[in-house]
Amino acid sequence: MAGYVPMWLLEFMYPIEEPSLIRDRPLEVLALGLGRTGTESLALALRELGYGDVYHGWETSEHPGCYPQWVRLGMAKYSQRNKDPALLNCAEFDKIIGHCGAVTDLPTAAFGPEMMRCYPDAKVILNRRDDVDAWYESQKKTINAIFTGWQTILPALFEPSLFWGWQCVRLVVWAPADNDFGRNGKKMYHEHYAKLEAECREQGREWLDWKAQDEWAPLCKFLGKPVPDSPFPNINAAGNFEKRRGNLHMARSRRAWRRMAGAGILATLGAGLAWFQIRKST
Repeated sequence: MAGYVPMWLLEFMYPIEEPSLIRDRPLEVLALGLGRTGTESLALALRELGYGDVYHGWETSEHPGCYPQWVRLGMAKYSQRNKDPALLNCAEFDKIIGHCGAVTDLPTAAFGPEMMRCYPDAKVILNRRDDVDAWYESQKKTINAIFTGWQTILPALFEPSLFWGWQCVRLVVWAPADNDFGRNGKKMYHEHYAKLEAECREQGREWLDWKAQDEWAPLCKFLGKPVPDSPFPNINAAGNFEKRRGNLHMARSRRAWRRMAGAGILATLGAGLAWFQIRKST
């Protein structure tokens, strides 16, 4: 709907409290790999290394007030109707990540080149997987399985958090694959990293190629941090993703179904009153 219906109208129909942050600390690390490449483990590792709050896709889900701003940014970059590169600036990013010393995962990874230009002093990590086929299957079963059927889209029409989450998935997660991940997902993967590497070379900027199995040593060397004594975090398998997403959306879905039931009752009452007035006048 966003991109076709004016944002002001969607904001009126689906009100949600949005943050409007101003950066209160340096953004020191940009981990710009796609989802399902060890992003949550990396986020926990960066927190342990002292970077404070680390933005990750789960933070977006847990604080859904961020969604409308990601939708605006997604339209500014990817939409044919509403493209506005000028919106992709530090102040607009900082409205939702201004409290973070590092970022990982989507949605931030979808704006990798723009974020590199906005934060020229941040260190760049390109977290990835060797097996692109395995990444593709994992992404297809998790992130790209969200909002693909009426069972999840219909409730999103009745609950603001779900609605804005759906729009964010449409305009940020699916957009780089031309909204057809099944056909274009692997191509999107290769293009994503090629564009980031090209941007790094253009800026004369060093980056770290990193995989989850590399764990602490290369990460700490690149960041200039001592290696912790604790084991490297290793979480968020596909099964855990589904369980966590289910728990997170349960309350929102219940609200949506209650509103749908209320709307159905009102529609039935309205139809009944209309029928009664027609019968009464004949």
